[in-house]
Parts: sequence; structure tokens; C-alpha cells
Amino acid sequence: MDQIDNILEPFRIARRLEEEGKAFFEESARRAQSDLVRQTFTFLAGEEVHHIEKIDRFYRSLEISGGTEVPEIEDSDAEQKLAAFNRRLEQLKDVVSPSLTDVEAYEVAIKFENGAEEFYEQKMNEADDPRIKRFYRWLIDEETMHARLLRSCLNFAKDPASWFKTHK
Repeated sequence: MDQIDNILEPFRIARRLEEEGKAFFEESARRAQSDLVRQTFTFLAGEEVHHIEKIDRFYRSLEISGGTEVPEIEDSDAEQKLAAFNRRLEQLKDVVSPSLTDVEAYEVAIKFENGAEEFYEQKMNEADDPRIKRFYRWLIDEETMHARLLRSCLNFAKDPASWFKTHK
């Protein structure tokens, strides 16, 4: 494997991870029994599409330039997305009654997100180019936000009253 393949291979894997995540979230949304779970997984499937597009652009730039042109990546807006999602969750106070299957769905999804985050962390630590490291950091920030969002939903599903007390 030559140098450019060493650079590109993790991005091919990252793309597959994001595609698997998208498929997982779409299927989970289809199977969801509650509107909250359906909305959560639909949102996350859309996030995965956004990640795939970013990875594709980054990959193409590296591939075309032979690894010499590394595009800049903007900062993640994960914190703003998480805050907006939690605000929407707060509005569902009188509408949502989570079930055990909601809890199970969130627990599985958290494991999936944590696995992707671990992969990106490993690849970031292996990368030499600071711009490639920055791209992996962007992916890590996004996956961390997804896991935090899912943990928030999990906490909501387990104990809505307690969730509302902490999110006032």
C-alpha cells in the first residue's frame, strides 16, 4: 500500500461507518414505537448524511492531490445542535411517555456511536498532518454530540421527571 492509500483507507472506513450509522438510524426510526424515538433517529440519520458528504469532499480533495492538498474543516457546531435538540425535547413534556423499547433502542445506538468515536480517535492519534487530525477531531466532536444526545434521550426515557428538573 502506498502513502496515499495509507491516508485514504481510514476515510473509506469512516464513510462505511457513517453509512452503517445512517442505515441503523433509518431502520431504528422505522421500527420505533414512539414519536420521540422516531424523531431522534430520523435526526441522527440526517446527521450521518451530512458526515458522509463531508468525508466525500475531504476524500476527493486528498485523492485528487495525491494527499498534498488537505482541505480546511470548520469547527463543529455540535454543542448548538445538542442544545437545540434538548430544547425540542423539553417541549414534549406532556406528550411523551417513553417505553422500555425506547430505552433499549437508545442503549444500542449509544454503543454504535461510541464505537465510531473510538475509531476516529485512534485514526486522529495516528495521523501526522494537523489538518487531517483536525478533520478527525471534527468527526469525534460530532459523534460525541450524538452520544450525548442519545444519553439525554435515554435519561429522559428512564426518568422524565428527573430529566426535566435538570433541564430547566
